[in-house]
Amino acid sequence: MRRPLVSEALFSVTVWPLLTAAVMLCALAPATAAEQKPNMVFMLVDNLGYGELGVYGGGILRGAPTPRIDKLASEGMRLLNFNVEPQCMPSRAALMTGRFPIRTGAYKVPLGGIPDGLTLWEVTIAELLSAEGYATGMWGKWHLGSAEARFPTHQGFDEWYGIPRTYDEAMWPSLNETRSMWPSVGNKQGWSANVVPPAHIYEAHKGEKARQVSELNVDRRRTMEAEITGHAVDFIKCNAKAGKPFYAYVSFSLVHFPTLPNPEFAGKTGNGDWADCLAEMDYRTGQILDAIKEAGIEQNTLVIFASDNGPEATHPWEGDIIPYRGRRDGSAFA
Repeated sequence: MRRPLVSEALFSVTVWPLLTAAVMLCALAPATAAEQKPNMVFMLVDNLGYGELGVYGGGILRGAPTPRIDKLASEGMRLLNFNVEPQCMPSRAALMTGRFPIRTGAYKVPLGGIPDGLTLWEVTIAELLSAEGYATGMWGKWHLGSAEARFPTHQGFDEWYGIPRTYDEAMWPSLNETRSMWPSVGNKQGWSANVVPPAHIYEAHKGEKARQVSELNVDRRRTMEAEITGHAVDFIKCNAKAGKPFYAYVSFSLVHFPTLPNPEFAGKTGNGDWADCLAEMDYRTGQILDAIKEAGIEQNTLVIFASDNGPEATHPWEGDIIPYRGRRDGSAFA
């Protein structure tokens, strides 16, 4: 990520207008050769506060340095003042469509079990890029539709590995453990699979029905970041080798609650789970960047790193939004 205009790292809480503009430029530009179309890698982290990263005064002060992310920020352009939606679903709807979420049918996170997601006539960035000859893939949380017809592979993506909704559902099968470890987030009413089925991790390809890979529980939640990164790295390398332009939407799981690190990172910082997760986030970001460089496409790849909304507010995983105030669901605190 060295050369300006083609390969810049953009930092923001969300950057959908800029990304939509990039899509329009790609659609309007002469397509005389595949190499004229820049690859796009969008890394979207979950519930990361403004003050968490080293480049914004966090890093080691939050328990773990973030050297790879900080270096990426130093090589590109940072967006420092941008107002966003207070929840995951509307932020992602805006990102996918470039439109106000209230117009897409995905303006807030709904209660479980009711219809949700983008209206089917919306045109996503993946659909636009697919029409321009791009390979499109996403990995991680979709949160724009729980029904098969609204999954990513029905909205322009060639492949998807991840979950339809949100990571706190990982705590359902582990409810007793959740109550003992984190009383503040335990569901006092209990949970029954007979009433609400457990959440699952899915794998899907365009033109095929999605298949359930495994149940989403606390143990699998810990390994999601490694799985998301592995799929994204394979996609980047495969398409770079084939000379095909691509859009890689890397929807990271961290630092959404339950904020739990991979076993390889547990205890790494000595500052608790949240700091261990921050260290893992930086490492996984570095793996994506290394894959781009090793594939020889660094000078023709637009890299964007962003968070979907404000910081986590659930004890014991509170985030930091200094110098601002507020949190992801719109509630304010001093």
